[in-house]
Amino acid sequence: MAIDNGIELPDGFSSASEYAAEVKRVYSPYAFLAQMHIVDFLVRPHWESLDVEWRDYFMSDEFDISKLIPLATHGQTDAACPSSLREFVGKMFSLQFPRQRIGDQGTSEERELVLKYFVDGMSEKKREEVVDLAALVGHVARDTGSGLVVDVGAGQGYLSRVVAYGRADAPRVLAVDFAEGQKRGAEVHQRRTVKRLQGKRATAEGYQGPRDIESRLVHRVLRVDLESAGELATAAQEEAGGGRWMLCGLHACGDLSSSVLKAFAESDAVAVVVVPCCYNHITEGQGAGFPMSSELHGVQFGINALKTACQATVRWESREQDTMAGFQRNYFRALLHYLMVTMGQLPIDAPFPAVGGVTGTELKAAEEHVGTVGGDDRAFAVYAYAALERLGMEWRPTVAQCVEARQKTSNGYRQMAVVWTLRSLMGPLIEGMLVVDRALYLRKHCGPAGGVRAFALFDAVTSPRNVVLVAWRGGRGGSSGLKA
Repeated sequence: MAIDNGIELPDGFSSASEYAAEVKRVYSPYAFLAQMHIVDFLVRPHWESLDVEWRDYFMSDEFDISKLIPLATHGQTDAACPSSLREFVGKMFSLQFPRQRIGDQGTSEERELVLKYFVDGMSEKKREEVVDLAALVGHVARDTGSGLVVDVGAGQGYLSRVVAYGRADAPRVLAVDFAEGQKRGAEVHQRRTVKRLQGKRATAEGYQGPRDIESRLVHRVLRVDLESAGELATAAQEEAGGGRWMLCGLHACGDLSSSVLKAFAESDAVAVVVVPCCYNHITEGQGAGFPMSSELHGVQFGINALKTACQATVRWESREQDTMAGFQRNYFRALLHYLMVTMGQLPIDAPFPAVGGVTGTELKAAEEHVGTVGGDDRAFAVYAYAALERLGMEWRPTVAQCVEARQKTSNGYRQMAVVWTLRSLMGPLIEGMLVVDRALYLRKHCGPAGGVRAFALFDAVTSPRNVVLVAWRGGRGGSSGLKA
């Protein structure tokens, strides 16, 4: 696998710029798929935008919808698959940013310490992420001589506490979040953790943390965005007191990741470690969160394509039941939109009302108001009632109208599942463009002694947003292998 200054790339590419140019070229003719909205699928001719050979193949009696799962998970096609479709699937898989986890971060002793003293309030997924990222951040801090780590979007302070207290030579941490409530909650957790670490049990079990443990972690409320990157740097410099400092963030949402990277680029920070998340919250255009590098100028995604980048087809096979349920939820939402438009309750060009995830409690309450028509027809009527109740609308379709709508769109479920799958296949390609855009931006701000790494830090099934960006401006060298 080729590596350009530490940026992981698919096979066949010798540089990140070459990869950026290719994904940009391949994305263009298929952009319509990623930019398609699924809610208006049944009132717009989205299906007809597919190649006629693809449509015939997917609607043939020989094609079963269950084949969409291995198609999305492994790129698996059968003998009847049109060559143009097979080529599309092959391109999407061959250009995915590598998602295979690279190595383990931290020693078994460090992992045991975190699991023993720092896991309060963490889900299993969060534990794995915090253990791995904290170890990486610690390596980078030591190798670059950073005495202060600024954790941006710190939330309840899970990562901050492990970085600040995990080792005797741990750096100090400034935990930054925009919400006062998050700060207060993090400080409560902090006091409990410090008390636990100062207890006799921790000492007896060999815990060796920093001596000045009570002053290692400071919390601050600060809103961080693309326009306030300078304020973040000023706060960090004040806390660092003239010493070296670095930035980090775990699943920094949307433009928050871009803002952290911008703060690194425009300040004297010696390093940054960020795991991005929530691509659908990235803004686009000049001075926005994308593009940040010149190599991706000219690419415009739109909100639907950015949402597609958040898809996790790697999970589809292991969670087949959830995948099929997801197909049905998409169909029911589009079918409700079809009813609202065709029955004059919503203009076809009106914004889509945001229903969100209808809960089991809401569905159970809706069942009492729906007749006894069985099967999927009743299931949709129940969904429609619950969704309209959530929207606060007085209008309700009858069960008969729900049945008629399903009959008129009898092929809609299969067609929507197909399009959703094809769109989702493009998610890793779009994510690859976002990752390499940020990596190339960082590389221009690291200087000759610095470098950039971009690689998969977490298990992709456990944590689909598993790519970490690391950049540094030179340092003392050390065990983390940061030198490009």
